[in-house]
Amino acid sequence: MKIHAVITGDIVRSESIGLDKRDLLLNMLRHIHNELQSLSAMKMEIYRGDSFQIIVSNPAQSLRIASMIRTYLIGNTPKGEKGTWDARISIGIGSIDYNGESIVVSDGEAFKLSGRGLDSIEKNRLAVATCWNEVNEEVNASIGFVDNLISGLSANQAQLLYLAIAEQLPQVEIEAKTGKSQQNISKTLNAAKEPLLSRYLNRFETLITKYSEL
Repeated sequence: MKIHAVITGDIVRSESIGLDKRDLLLNMLRHIHNELQSLSAMKMEIYRGDSFQIIVSNPAQSLRIASMIRTYLIGNTPKGEKGTWDARISIGIGSIDYNGESIVVSDGEAFKLSGRGLDSIEKNRLAVATCWNEVNEEVNASIGFVDNLISGLSANQAQLLYLAIAEQLPQVEIEAKTGKSQQNISKTLNAAKEPLLSRYLNRFETLITKYSEL
């Protein structure tokens, strides 16, 4: 049985985003979706103007993708906005029983887990639920770390974190792309806890890959 991940998300405080910024927001979501195809094949649909759902073929990459969606939004919040752009995201990992032409009419375990997670996310902004109890026990004990880390990022930290983790650029290439000094980049990434986040994402990928192959 093929295991997939379903990412369900909505934009935080979307009602405060002016109509003049809505096209920018939608284009940013499409840009992230296209750019992160390098991590896994994905299919995304945007609905209601502020919500999205993504089917991720490689579930091991789902937390990296979800984290980078949030990081990109934070790092590219337009100047003058009342608050930082961000998203509440729930990941469900399991089977997909019906894969329709439209994601919103598709169904299966991964969709149910993802939808329930978003309904119960409360004040948090990141949730993960899988079809394996052992994995859920480990992830539930530690996913708050990733959520808290991302929620506390500054725009500058988020921008560099995205380049380091999503685009997997070494610091010398980040220097060339941003014009920032390597010393500044190193200091910023350390303040953003990039080594710890990368280690956690790698552990998550190892764990999901192991169980997906059972």
